[in-house]
Amino acid sequence: MRARGAAVVRNHPLLTPLFIVYGAINVLAVAFEAPLSHFPINLLLLAAYVVVIYVATRDRQVAAPTVQRAGTRSRDFGLAVTVAIVQLAAVIAVWFVIRPHGLPAAWASALRSAGVPHLIAAEAATALLGVGLLLVPTLVAVAAFRFRLRDVGLTANPRDLVLGVVLAAIAVGVGVAYVATGQHAGLFWESASLTVAAAAIALQSLVNGVPEELAFRGVIFGRLMPWLGRPGNSLAISTMVFGLFHVPMLIASGEPFGLAVGTGLFGALPGLLLGYAFYRTGSMWPGAIWHTSFSGVGLLFV
Repeated sequence: MRARGAAVVRNHPLLTPLFIVYGAINVLAVAFEAPLSHFPINLLLLAAYVVVIYVATRDRQVAAPTVQRAGTRSRDFGLAVTVAIVQLAAVIAVWFVIRPHGLPAAWASALRSAGVPHLIAAEAATALLGVGLLLVPTLVAVAAFRFRLRDVGLTANPRDLVLGVVLAAIAVGVGVAYVATGQHAGLFWESASLTVAAAAIALQSLVNGVPEELAFRGVIFGRLMPWLGRPGNSLAISTMVFGLFHVPMLIASGEPFGLAVGTGLFGALPGLLLGYAFYRTGSMWPGAIWHTSFSGVGLLFV
């Protein structure tokens, strides 16, 4: 049994770093004043997600990081850093310049005046920011550094999409259970027709599902992995950057700096699992589907 456990860890190089980083983020979150709650439940959920992803991909060859020529490694690093800076600059601009000037609200109001349902109008205005400030600049950077679509996970096979749907279904199930306890989960738990809700969820994928998965998993995690040589290192860095990406929103919402950093780090926990899904599949699409689900109607953790 002991030898079998050692073999699992040896043949599963991201397993130990995933749980170590999970524990470290929880400790850092507490240090920055964020309350540590539901830790045992979330740990079980983390293990359950890992099992689902691993079982779904256990017969696939996971691409191991390889030592590359200096020129290629510099392109990997350059693209990852460029995209990280672009993402952080964009989110700062959104929360401290664009939103304070009322632009998304004005766009949504114009759409509602044209007869667009309230939920769709709000999501469409936000999706415009996601595409223009997050997705398009990342695609431009990928092209500028001469990477192919598959180098950043923009390809997928049907099994990848099915995995994303299964993970999304679990997240929705967690959200439903949470709502059943009288809590609020997700963005779309309000009175809306199925058509309106479906359209809003599709737009939500352009707010964070596709842009964030391409940037943080496809580019930052994916291109740092061959540069650093170990998937655990790139998982930790990409997850921390993902957490910091959410800090400007929290500060703009009125949270003290320490609490905002702690909450941002705790909010980075989904990045661990999204990175793991990317590592096992080599595609950002399972994560994009999954991410959209728990940003819209479900929950990843409680």
